[in-house]
This record gives sequence, C-alpha cells and structure tokens, in this order.
Amino acid sequence: MTMQETEQQLAELARVVPQLLKQNPGAAFWVEFLERADAIRDHVPFDHYDWVTERIYETLAAHGISTPSRWILAAADIDSSLSIPSR
Repeated sequence: MTMQETEQQLAELARVVPQLLKQNPGAAFWVEFLERADAIRDHVPFDHYDWVTERIYETLAAHGISTPSRWILAAADIDSSLSIPSR
C-alpha cells in the first residue's frame, strides 16, 4: 500500500468512527473498529507499522477513546519475538 493509499484508509477510518460508535455498542464497536484498523496495518510496510498504529491511536483519542490493551499486548508479543532467545 502506498503512503497516499494509507493516508486515505486512515482518513476513512477516522471518518467512520462516530458511525461505528452509534451503530455498534460496547464490544461490537471494538470488533468492527479493530477489523478495519488491522486491515490497514496488515497492508503497510514494517517500517510504517508504528506510524500507522500511532495514527490509529490518535483517531481513537480524538473521540475520547482509550487505546485497546489488545494492541498494546500484541505489540509486546512482536517485540519479544524479535529478541534473541537465551540459551
């Protein structure tokens, strides 16, 4: 995905958050939001992954929503898988 396509996807995600909140109460919001956010993150180069994640967090913050702990834990799992195993 190009940077322009990524920007467009992120803008679309930000645009639909109010609609998602209205149509999907509670956990249903997270399911819908995370599916959309993960679809964006899954198509960016690894070196843009943190930038895209930060932009997704900013989208949530703009609507007064805290970052989901699932993403934080997933990021920790990625970091630990990159470390050199001890012998």
